Amino acid sequence: MEAFLQPGFWVFVLVMAGIYCIFALGLQVQYGLGGMMNFGHVGMMALSAYSVAILVITYGWNLYLAAFAGVVVAAFGGALLGLTTIRLRGDYFAIVSIAFSEIVRYVIQNSDNFTGGTRGSLAIPSKTGAFTSYTKTFEPVLTKVQDLLSPILGDVVNRDFAMLLIVWIVAGLLLLFVSRTQMTSWARVLRATREDDHVPSALGKNVFMFRLQALIFGSVIAGIAGVFWSLQFSILAPEDFQTIVTFYAWMILIMGGATRVKGVPVGALFFGFLYAGTRFFEFPPFTWFSSSERAYLRVIIIGLVLIILMIKRPQGVFGKREEMVLEQ
Repeated sequence: MEAFLQPGFWVFVLVMAGIYCIFALGLQVQYGLGGMMNFGHVGMMALSAYSVAILVITYGWNLYLAAFAGVVVAAFGGALLGLTTIRLRGDYFAIVSIAFSEIVRYVIQNSDNFTGGTRGSLAIPSKTGAFTSYTKTFEPVLTKVQDLLSPILGDVVNRDFAMLLIVWIVAGLLLLFVSRTQMTSWARVLRATREDDHVPSALGKNVFMFRLQALIFGSVIAGIAGVFWSLQFSILAPEDFQTIVTFYAWMILIMGGATRVKGVPVGALFFGFLYAGTRFFEFPPFTWFSSSERAYLRVIIIGLVLIILMIKRPQGVFGKREEMVLEQ
């Protein structure tokens, strides 16, 4: 319970909420605009995060260039998924997208001489033959932020606090950019066709291209989340990118309202509190369970909140009922 009351714990929760906000924003573009039920969104984050680590450790790339390349790789992953499956409807696309993300994860897990395999980024072959930290170049940036803010805010400023500011600044810029994008004619076409593949002949030849663009756009945003994930944790492992991570993003999207960009950060903050805060609840019924059992209890609690929300307000906090995407 003491950790629950420590500012450092909540700073970490807010960092993770920011990363999940960016991650879920990519899904909002794909589902809120294009109506694509992408259950393999985490695969793009995995491609980006591991690309950063591999390019820096194995090939000696500059971290920032590797980060850009990681986002590009995520975009190519989205393009590959889209070009092969974009014409599938609803649940068929969802199933294939899960398979795609699992293929990515299993390739990472079984490529010992490239990705480090089950040992994660610690075992990625180094250019020098010795252990190399791929976040080394980024640490001075965080130190500089700490040095600027410490005289003002005191001891609360640490590495996570510096990361918190950077993550949420980027998240804010992306939220603004996506909200502006959703006012364009491109977005209006996607919204008009997201519930029905039987589109007017004037749009029929272009609608799948528009949806492919939305899938790639969302994958780029997931790639940015992957970069921040890699920088926050410094060590990557295949189990970081299981399918359930995508469903965390879906929880955020549903809680905030799938059609509303402004609901994404609210959903991310709410999710962060539910998922992380409940770890340190020291009162019944939480005390009836062991620490390992509480991990599952947290997911159950989030599920119950979602059930109640779907009954009472299925469009989410900021969503509008008439704009809900319904599969026919």
